Amino acid sequence: MADPLKVMVTGATGKIGRTLMEDLGDRFDLTGTSRRPNDDPRFIQLDFDEVEAAAAAFAGHDAVVHMHAKSNHNTDAFEPYLGPNIVGVWNAYEAARLAGVRRFVYASSNHATGWYEIAGERCDAESLPRPDGVYGAAKVWGEAVGRYFSDRYGMEVVVLRIGSYEYRARPPDFAMGPRILSTWLSDRDLVGLVERAVAAPDIRFGIYYGISANARAYWDITNAVSELGYRPADNAEDYAAEVLPKGGVYSLWDFDVKGMV
Repeated sequence: MADPLKVMVTGATGKIGRTLMEDLGDRFDLTGTSRRPNDDPRFIQLDFDEVEAAAAAFAGHDAVVHMHAKSNHNTDAFEPYLGPNIVGVWNAYEAARLAGVRRFVYASSNHATGWYEIAGERCDAESLPRPDGVYGAAKVWGEAVGRYFSDRYGMEVVVLRIGSYEYRARPPDFAMGPRILSTWLSDRDLVGLVERAVAAPDIRFGIYYGISANARAYWDITNAVSELGYRPADNAEDYAAEVLPKGGVYSLWDFDVKGMV
């Protein structure tokens, strides 16, 4: 039996990274990064303001799953994103290149194309970027940098435009109204998606939406199924009887986003 792939999960104490560290350990040899000290022996303390330190940490790993970021999307301020989501993303890619990491999985976001949703339009991985804020625009930067590193250096880059995820949360736990029935990503499907993003063969560069098999989905996951072998098992529609009576509307920049059926 071959040794498991060595995978570095950055931002491993965040809501997504935490789940990956808890649920992917039986498939990969995991190391996680945290800005602060951590008692878990699998963790190292690392930020991404120095390329050399990150490259040393990445050395010997087959893949990096880059979850390290500032994640809130409802502010127009630029400065908070400059370090972790702009400079830090470049440094992470460059560190992976210097360390000889074969595959880089970049955690992008549905907010890279979020204005399609505000406009009531569907989109897929071939749609032009259309961010809905500074956070989304920064995620587009990370996608473009990944394309560059793939083209110039031959790095395998998998971009995941992740939908609505909270740690161990079900659709009724979200306060965004019916939208969650379209955009939810379950724990099980998150783990399955990232596993395939790391392990799927013959990927040089690709962009994939990360949601469960939601009956009301308006982001196309066809290429994630066909190219990565992603097989989502959960469907937010199973919770519709709990979600719909609660009402509510997801809003951003004074636009109400009711979702599409």
